Amino acid sequence: MDENLEFHIKVSYFEIYLDKIRDLLDVSKTNLAVHEDKNRVPYVKGCTERFVSSPEEVMDVIDEGKTNRHVAVTNMNEHSSRSHSIFLINIKQENVETEKKLSGKLYLVDLAGSEKVSKTGAEGSVLDEAKNINKSLSALGNVISALAEGTKTHVPYRDSKMTRILQDSLGGNCRTTIVICCSPSIFNEAESKSTLMFGQR
Repeated sequence: MDENLEFHIKVSYFEIYLDKIRDLLDVSKTNLAVHEDKNRVPYVKGCTERFVSSPEEVMDVIDEGKTNRHVAVTNMNEHSSRSHSIFLINIKQENVETEKKLSGKLYLVDLAGSEKVSKTGAEGSVLDEAKNINKSLSALGNVISALAEGTKTHVPYRDSKMTRILQDSLGGNCRTTIVICCSPSIFNEAESKSTLMFGQR
């Protein structure tokens, strides 16, 4: 590796719960806002950033944040994620000799599970969570469809906070990969089919 290169890596970890952005590394920050930088790229203002220097430190931050995520027991899942979580790795490279700088971001997104309300037995706050989850997943699907068609001048990024945050990762100078998870059980046939159709977009 070029000895003139310096790397600075920092990470953030937050969740979108009931359409509110909550810092998983500082749970006192419960309603963070989405702003745009000078290049009109959306970012979460006020979110905790931690500098890391090893894979072990990255995993420590992930473990810390995971303990603060919203989960609930439903009829379909003993540990059902009730929020979308986003782990952001921000990398900056600088050549100390030429002062040339490069930067990149990696978003690791764990989407809340799409579970049919009628099967989950969800009530009260868990029912509200399910409705919000389905609404934001629908917004993400609409954005992906609009980008895939390539003919629409308007892509509905602003329909949810999640799609707005991920705007640069979906339609910018980026590469995007989606991994979908399906259940092998016949009981979940409808959900698996819906998930596969989502991935097909």
